[in-house]
Amino acid sequence: MVLEKGFKQFIFRTGIFLGLFVLISFVIGQRIVASSLLYGFKLFIYGGMGKVLLFSIFGFVLLYRDRLLKLKHCKYGLKNIWFLILSLVFTVLFYILELNIGMFSPDILSIFLVHLLFLLIFVFLGLGVFGLKFLGDFFKKFKKELGYFLIFGIVVYSLMYQVWKLWPYLSLAVTWVSAYLLEFIGNVILIDSYTINFNGFSAKIGEACSGIYSIFIFTALYLFAVILDWEKLNPRKAMLLFIPAVLGAFMVNIFRVFLLFVVGAFISRTLAVGLYHSYMGMIFFLIYFGVFWSLSYKWMKK
Repeated sequence: MVLEKGFKQFIFRTGIFLGLFVLISFVIGQRIVASSLLYGFKLFIYGGMGKVLLFSIFGFVLLYRDRLLKLKHCKYGLKNIWFLILSLVFTVLFYILELNIGMFSPDILSIFLVHLLFLLIFVFLGLGVFGLKFLGDFFKKFKKELGYFLIFGIVVYSLMYQVWKLWPYLSLAVTWVSAYLLEFIGNVILIDSYTINFNGFSAKIGEACSGIYSIFIFTALYLFAVILDWEKLNPRKAMLLFIPAVLGAFMVNIFRVFLLFVVGAFISRTLAVGLYHSYMGMIFFLIYFGVFWSLSYKWMKK
């Protein structure tokens, strides 16, 4: 199949956007977690939003890839570069703010300004990568479909904090299975119910490592995709694959945790701890969802 220039441009720019999105999140995310920005300035609300956004983009491409093939090609202009520069400037300013956050108290005005600075990083990033003309044409072409995904995002995000309460049970299972697998390649000591010491590298399998957010969003996106394509799919086959799909997502999170312990013990403790609070886990889930949906979609069709 020959891909149109517009579609190849969209895929390329989406990949660039996601790569920069994850990189920026990784750079500024560590200090957010370790400072008053997370709860004092209420930036914790964006953790779930980021995961929903990444899954939604990926699901959108998979569901509407036939129509995306017809996208028009848009030239990359000077405005795009200026927007990228602005995104970089705001990233640097936010990093400087992180270093000096102790000088500010979380009142209404300062919270508003911190959120504005944070959001402008990604707004200008999107404008710089895709461009105003491309985004304008895209929104006109997929107005209804974007509405569907907006509703999906709102519903999923509103339910995430209820699902979050289940993390202790999932973390316990991840701890046990990860410890069992790690025993094949090194020395494992269970310090407590959620903490593993592997070859001298210790880490707690807490909320961030439970995979609860990613598995929940994966499950929601799977059901959402089935509902949208209900007329094209065989309901029995779609439901038959649901449980294996969720179990597969759970195993992907175990592989992620297993890999992080290997990195921490044999390569870099700092890198491993950083990856615990980055979007690295989302990359594993996105790859899994893409491979799973690509391989199973044809089989599920009527």
